[in-house]
Amino acid sequence: MSVLGTAASPLARPIGLAGHWNASVGDVADRFDPLYRRALARLPEGDQVLRGLPFGLGTASDGPRWILLDRPVMVDLRGQAPASHLVVAHFADSWRDAHGRRPPGTPVGWVLGIGEPLARYRLTTADGRSQTLDVRRRFEINDGIIGWGYLPFAAVGHRADAVVDWRGPHPRQGEGRVAGAGNAGPLTMLPGAWGPAQTGVLDQIPTADDDATYWLHAIPLASHADLVQLEISPLGGGRPGADVVIAGLTLFDGSADPLVLAPRRQILVQGFGTALPAVDLGIAIRSRPVERSTAHPTAHPTAPTADASATRPAGWGRPIGTASSADGDAADPGATVVDLALGADARLHFGDWEVAASDLGERQVSGDGQIVIRALPAADIRVRVSVTEGQDGMPTPTRVRFVASDGRYLPPLGHRDEVNPGLFEDMGTDLVLGSDVYAYVPGSFDIDLPLGDVQVEVVKGFDHRPVRTTLAVEPSTRAVSIPLERPIDLRAQGWTTADPHVHFLAPSTALLQAAAEDIGQVHLLATQWGDQFTNVNDLPWGSMSDPSGRHTVVLGTENRHNVLGHLGLLGARHPVLPMSTGGAPEGRIGDALTELLADWADRCHARDGLVVAAHFPLPFAEIATDIVTGRIDAVEMQVFAPGLDNPSILEWYRFLDCGYRLPVLGGTDKMSAGVPVGAVRTYARLDPDTAPTFEAWSRAVRAGRTFATSGPVIELTVDGREPGDVLSLPAAGGRLEAHVRVRAAQPVIRAVEIVVNGEIVASSVATTAATDLSLTTPIEIRSGAWIAARSRSDHEIHSAFSTSMASHTSPIYVEVLDRPLFSANAAAGILDIIEGTLRWVRDMAAVAGPTDRSRMVDLIAASATAIRQRIDDASREVQT
Repeated sequence: MSVLGTAASPLARPIGLAGHWNASVGDVADRFDPLYRRALARLPEGDQVLRGLPFGLGTASDGPRWILLDRPVMVDLRGQAPASHLVVAHFADSWRDAHGRRPPGTPVGWVLGIGEPLARYRLTTADGRSQTLDVRRRFEINDGIIGWGYLPFAAVGHRADAVVDWRGPHPRQGEGRVAGAGNAGPLTMLPGAWGPAQTGVLDQIPTADDDATYWLHAIPLASHADLVQLEISPLGGGRPGADVVIAGLTLFDGSADPLVLAPRRQILVQGFGTALPAVDLGIAIRSRPVERSTAHPTAHPTAPTADASATRPAGWGRPIGTASSADGDAADPGATVVDLALGADARLHFGDWEVAASDLGERQVSGDGQIVIRALPAADIRVRVSVTEGQDGMPTPTRVRFVASDGRYLPPLGHRDEVNPGLFEDMGTDLVLGSDVYAYVPGSFDIDLPLGDVQVEVVKGFDHRPVRTTLAVEPSTRAVSIPLERPIDLRAQGWTTADPHVHFLAPSTALLQAAAEDIGQVHLLATQWGDQFTNVNDLPWGSMSDPSGRHTVVLGTENRHNVLGHLGLLGARHPVLPMSTGGAPEGRIGDALTELLADWADRCHARDGLVVAAHFPLPFAEIATDIVTGRIDAVEMQVFAPGLDNPSILEWYRFLDCGYRLPVLGGTDKMSAGVPVGAVRTYARLDPDTAPTFEAWSRAVRAGRTFATSGPVIELTVDGREPGDVLSLPAAGGRLEAHVRVRAAQPVIRAVEIVVNGEIVASSVATTAATDLSLTTPIEIRSGAWIAARSRSDHEIHSAFSTSMASHTSPIYVEVLDRPLFSANAAAGILDIIEGTLRWVRDMAAVAGPTDRSRMVDLIAASATAIRQRIDDASREVQT
């Protein structure tokens, strides 16, 4: 067994004790508390490296394998070279009284008799000098079996905390270890699989199976004179529970205690790949690739440049595999940051090349010139950072990213530096976008920074101009203030922002992220995932707001079926349950189909809620029926393609072309730390004199006064009317004037377009990415129509659900006398979906009984009849 290292220190040499072994496993078990019997047989034996130190331990097959200290023992140390420390591997029995009993209710694992002298170790040197050490319980030695909270004060276990990779693989969850009543804290082992791996630490105390531990104590020697003898004497007087076992001795000749590690440090390694070096006295914790760059931007990213489109938008990440420092310029490939915890005399092995820990302060190059190492400055300057906005300079929550000049991400205190983007795993206040890591922070926070240049990004949604700058950290740096500007503010006109589709977050976490991303309402949706239910416990508490009152979490549900579709049921006074039906993966495997989406929608409307086709149109089945029957209040865009030609938009256009009035919402479906709240969001225009409540927002959505965006704000008027409005024209139609303006806080806008009945009728394309782009054009309308505006971008948000930084308004509707809007071709495609849904419910779905099936079939069939009738009517009109 090798613990905390894969190599043995060349400064240590084990002492043979074979001539002194006097006790086998059975002998010790007969003397110790009965709980030890099975644990003793599992202790390491033979030649071992424990914490980087070699030991020659006895073996069970040879019979006696330990010294059971029942009388004084003299160990001859003559002929050994001088040493700085003698390291002893030993352990003690658990305290018992003279009758061999422990107090009632006090199990083995609770350490009693702390400080009790159990043995005396007396060392003699060749020149006649001696030093004596009394070995005390829980100081230089400890009980072999301990519970949590009873680590010794002057010794370390042969088992030690080990690195766990949170990426997995994760073991099957076991049953854990249950302690008796009253002893749960120190003695219980909680079951776990992937969850404990998130800590990055495999804790060894207590052990799940009551394993025993060798405790290693290093005795500092008064001088480097030759040792000639170690005398070991018991002090327990033979009382039960006072026995000591000596397992091994090692002499060490170094500059410091070999069991004491210096604080964690980092080195930059080039030419060794991502492998960890072997370490003797210490631990190589992790190795992460880093790509360094040299340019340190010092201005807002919107500062004029020769080609603004070449400037990467701040705050929205870069594709995985690109430079990890904040500027994104050319980087140094192949370098890794290695985290280490080392003893003063540790040695690192990069293949055949050995480097002493004491040499890590200097740049080191391997003999063949292939590997280069240099120490990285410690992040030990604690800085108080405040991000402010407005004339009063009040602190404001934001999303931040700090990167050292060597490429290390520097998390604020209380945040991870490696973020787990796994589904439902790391749902705190950290975020990873492509290659970039961010932290959600309140207006003021603390962070530990290294000396030198630190690159900083500060982001607050889409309407604030992000900051990308360089901070020069000096020894005297203690406080930094970063002001934010807000070039776009639609609040005075009644606009409020929302993300209608968020999962897993605690409401308080959702509020912080909402404030940091400048979101007025976050709709936190409880739902079912097979046998798991999330955020259901939050539903009874209803909506909640932050202290400013500007940000609100609205509780709702996402009700889901894998074939029929998903509905966001927002703001209903009472949750609509059950949230899943019809089997896996949304429901439980084998469950019957008991509800249609239509049933959920009707109950939500009855409770004053809003029904949204989540991540429209998928799953694409009954959603079509519910649009045709008027049960869907809005459709949600989760992502935008660069050309705004993704299927979600094209399917939405299909329904609009048939005259169904469907406002558009933007929502993220955030389910991991890889998606920021509000990356795609909804702007809804409320009455400026109305408080931004859910009810007011819901009325604005139903009225169609919305646009969806992943960056720019977009405003459309047609003859002075706005999205959601209806214009009426005579049978001859007419000419309308459309005006659209698109703005962004940084240059991301490439084009603005006006769309009529799914066709682009006018556009304006910027030569370089812009912050402001407008278009005014006449539009000839001859029959019923819908008119919308949209903007395109060359830039993306590199989330788990990557999206172009685009925007799209809800339509303005035009009614032309006797010439209604209806596309028979579009309707035929919708009818195909409805008829397919009907076939599945009638023939394939696991429905509990014929009455339920008949009801469901009739509802869907009625929608097919309705749209088929419209197609037939349109065909007759064409013929006449």
